[in-house]
Amino acid sequence: MTVSFRDVRYIRVPVADLDMAGSYASDILGLKLEDRSETALYFRSDARNYALCYSTADGAGVALTVAHRADLDAMAERLAAAGFAPDTLTDDACRTRQIKAGIVAMAPNGVAVEIVWRPMTSGWPFHGTRLTGITGFQAVQLACTDIEANESFWTDGIGAEVSDWAGQAVFLRIDDSHHRIALYPSPRDGLLGATWGVAETNDVMRNWYFLQARQQPIAHGPGRQPTSGAAFVTAKGPGDMLYSYATPMDAAPANGPRQFPDEALSHCAWGSPTEQPEFKGGQDR
Repeated sequence: MTVSFRDVRYIRVPVADLDMAGSYASDILGLKLEDRSETALYFRSDARNYALCYSTADGAGVALTVAHRADLDAMAERLAAAGFAPDTLTDDACRTRQIKAGIVAMAPNGVAVEIVWRPMTSGWPFHGTRLTGITGFQAVQLACTDIEANESFWTDGIGAEVSDWAGQAVFLRIDDSHHRIALYPSPRDGLLGATWGVAETNDVMRNWYFLQARQQPIAHGPGRQPTSGAAFVTAKGPGDMLYSYATPMDAAPANGPRQFPDEALSHCAWGSPTEQPEFKGGQDR
């Protein structure tokens, strides 16, 4: 059975210092602190109650939303048939995630992938702490030492479809957008980064100037992704993560996935320099 996903709902980023991470999300990223507990901070960027959770109690995770309770059972069967037996999230785990129910399977790169039903949605408009142009949570990037195993997990187990490859990097879609999940060959495993959508290129540039003025380390950009068509800028932040602002992506190519060369220009058509190994192509492997 094929299950339709509503969105990539949230990421959970493990950090050692909640206060430091929280200051970054509020003061630098421009997100709104919506909820907190002794071990977690929850930040809003759109209508969902949170898209970013910093936690001192849980490991790295990413969640996808389904529309119906029966979809959880269908996904559990699909994952088990593909060899990725999932677990049911406990009542306590559901409460901390602000969802009604969910299942979880561990991806080969060690990131917990949660399929969630009835996540909390806020009734209030999102107003960030500064002018960012953020329109919503857009995509997640994952670092993988074994790219083939992780591609199999996401396609055979989860049911995502490949939009494009850039070298060994894999761009995966779950809706009409070019991708929501991107897998990058990397010397490490885990969460690599997250992207927040902004309305236009002016927003990307405004955020670049802001990051520079605050002496935040720029990892990549400003640039444009040849695969998705999105303009972006990326900075390094808490949790050993990359945080990006990007314009809306193109749709997936109508004639099926494309193979881009294994080079840096396949990750930035503007030629923006980067020391991030995941964006340099085969020259670093």
